Amino acid sequence: MNIKETNLSFGSMSRRSATKLIILHHAEASNCTVQDIHRWHKNNGWAGIGYHFLVRKDGSIYRGRPEWAVGAHASGSNSDSIGICFEGAYMTETMPAAQKAAGKELVAELKKKYGISKVQAHRDVCATSCPGTKFPFSDIAGAAGSAATTTPTPAKPTEKGDAWVSRLQAECNAQGFSYQTVDGLTGPNTLAGCPQLGRTSRGNITALLQERLNALGYNCGVVDGINGTKTQAAIKAYQRAHGLVADGIVGVKTWSNLLGLS
Repeated sequence: MNIKETNLSFGSMSRRSATKLIILHHAEASNCTVQDIHRWHKNNGWAGIGYHFLVRKDGSIYRGRPEWAVGAHASGSNSDSIGICFEGAYMTETMPAAQKAAGKELVAELKKKYGISKVQAHRDVCATSCPGTKFPFSDIAGAAGSAATTTPTPAKPTEKGDAWVSRLQAECNAQGFSYQTVDGLTGPNTLAGCPQLGRTSRGNITALLQERLNALGYNCGVVDGINGTKTQAAIKAYQRAHGLVADGIVGVKTWSNLLGLS
């Protein structure tokens, strides 16, 4: 297996004392390089890219954060995990065969190297839809490599839908922006019910936005429902990373991207 070294420059990092699991992510960007993600995460005030590896759509594997270092990819689960990110937006896209094969090979190699079998999706440990409903988790997570066989953890939210989307739908209904079914499933009705959030917005919908951005690695700080300096910086960083106008206003295009509809 060929892992491409990147020689990225990092800030201060801690050494990981144990490796107990692998956590899989998608970049939520159709096209991105390891350098792109490194820059985005540095813009968040982090030491650098939070993932240890990036698997691109062509099957190439790039080293991100040093393998010995504590990652910055899954809040509350970084201290004993390795984070692998897959280029792509797998709420809507289908993973190319070359990328899937490379991901399976990398997972198998890491299982063997660390004598572990546990592989989880980002959504299993944080309130997020990452790595997306179309991500081939079972195929990749089940790659052989250790004595034990990985049993994928049931996805959170449940198959009824995304819990965060359900709460967003309910809040939009409660505030009179929509009269939609609360099912956790994104679609045109959910998008139409999301109000535009200006640069100084406040309230429960702003808090839900902060929660989503934090889960995706765009640091808003404390979820307080106040669209302040840190939240504005996170919104603009997300917009830049996804090819949107970085104006700090959460309108239709930004909501559509956050909901995995575009």
